[in-house]
Amino acid sequence: EASKQMIITSITAKKILASLGNETIKATINNTFSASVPAGISAGKYEIKKVTPDEAIGQIGQISQICSGKDWTQESLDQEISSHNFGGNATLAVSAAFFKTQKISASKFPKLMLLLFEGGEHGNKNITIQEFLVVEDTLEQAMRDFKTLNEYLIDKNIEHTVGAEGGFSPLKFTNDDVLKTIHEVLPNRQIGVDMAQCFGESRIPENIFSVEDPFDDESWSNWTNLTNLGKYLVIADDLTTTNPERIQKAIDLKACGAIVIKPNQIGTITKAKEAANLAHDNNLKVVVSHRGEETDDVWIVDFALDVQADFVKFGGMNRGERIAKYNRLLELLPPVSPG
Repeated sequence: EASKQMIITSITAKKILASLGNETIKATINNTFSASVPAGISAGKYEIKKVTPDEAIGQIGQISQICSGKDWTQESLDQEISSHNFGGNATLAVSAAFFKTQKISASKFPKLMLLLFEGGEHGNKNITIQEFLVVEDTLEQAMRDFKTLNEYLIDKNIEHTVGAEGGFSPLKFTNDDVLKTIHEVLPNRQIGVDMAQCFGESRIPENIFSVEDPFDDESWSNWTNLTNLGKYLVIADDLTTTNPERIQKAIDLKACGAIVIKPNQIGTITKAKEAANLAHDNNLKVVVSHRGEETDDVWIVDFALDVQADFVKFGGMNRGERIAKYNRLLELLPPVSPG
């Protein structure tokens, strides 16, 4: 359905802190609707370029001049602001703020890919696989599982501090220790891994449900072969970067079974929706994901439900900026009648 129209009278922006202490930006439309975007300037080569927070604020000033005094829909606004070569963080802050004026349709509840352990760039380097997740059907079950694992680590005198996205990262643990622990504490769960950037160093573990980014973003034939094996749900993130051209290539080459959608890889809500729709139209699963350095904003949750995501990745249940996403999911769940 077409989005509803609104006259923009002003757009302002300021710098705020993200979850690891770096600055990012928050945009506000008509002094009422605000959205912030994840921090981080570095981007994969197929992602939209980002600019520094100071540059983004300047660009949002230009966007305000271009857009003020006119009537916009989400689509017309996003089309306009993405036609000026602005940084993707500047355009997304404005696009997401406008998205908050829209009514979303939440007809399907996604499964959760709950982060349990993290390593690589996000935690202890002896764990070379960046993420170990379990698939959860309900928030209640996810909360119970995370708590059970936390209590197990405390009980065994294993440190239970968390990494950048709220997953555990014990110093002496290796990939094998992590898997053994998950199998012991939470048997019969579907386990997923994100191999991000550890290609070649780590083999794909046995008996898992899903594997994200098992190869680099040019090894198309490896992707196709692994997907063709039918052993795992093969998930593309760095390969496709929420970019419809890359997603179309992955579809043509049958290179994966699922696509990660991160709006800040493409710069507007509309383009991220197009990417999700393209995946769904071609029978690929859609995984909507947070980023490494988040804010406590929660529009990504509304977005995930709006595009009918099959799975969501919002991190571990520890760290305020991750908990905020889970709390928003709880708010958007259909109310349970008592009795």
